[in-house]
Amino acid sequence: GINTMAYNRCIGTRYCANNCPYKVRRFNFFDYNQRQLDSLYMGPLGKKGMPELVKMVKNPDVTVRMRGVMEKCTYCVQRIQQAKIKQKVAAGASANVEIPDGSFKVACQQVCPVEAIEFGNVKDVNSRVSQAKAREQDYQLLGYLNIRPRTTFLGKLRNPNPEMPDYASQPLSRQEYEKKNHPAGMEHGGGHGTGHSEHGESHAPAHETHGESKSHATLGKLSFGGNS
Repeated sequence: GINTMAYNRCIGTRYCANNCPYKVRRFNFFDYNQRQLDSLYMGPLGKKGMPELVKMVKNPDVTVRMRGVMEKCTYCVQRIQQAKIKQKVAAGASANVEIPDGSFKVACQQVCPVEAIEFGNVKDVNSRVSQAKAREQDYQLLGYLNIRPRTTFLGKLRNPNPEMPDYASQPLSRQEYEKKNHPAGMEHGGGHGTGHSEHGESHAPAHETHGESKSHATLGKLSFGGNS
């Protein structure tokens, strides 16, 4: 399933931010929804409300986050739900309720100019995200802590010259990664790629897992998804 926030239940203790190994949870110190940007620091003393034109910028499909709550990436759960409903309506009485691969995109995937982000069903071995995660350069941030994140990355592709004196079959960064994550005497463990399929996002019986693949540059990629 998706590791996301229930904003109406959050009381702002910030324990989740303290315990998050990736430090991706953020606390809302300001009321961006009801206060104007030039008076955020005034808090309740600031002018409340905003012009109608500014309100039109907000996404009506996304839950409003108020001051005093934590927030993080939701993996565009509203788009996932819309795709599920659309597929169930199209399926009718049949059992074909699995969302087709590529039928919708999450927000960051939609606006990425180099198409470096993939989001989909990692239980489908033919999906683009599964193929990205199956590549040899797929890796997890803090994977050696056995966190098993759904968000994984693809390392930058290199083209070293074997004739150079500093040539190595594996880059030093990869050697260091293998040494830290798989010390001598230990099995490979969780592995990489599709071996983590069972830890994906659960949305419906027929398409229980979604993952995502990203890249920071045209030569390097990243794969990621959500836990619950």
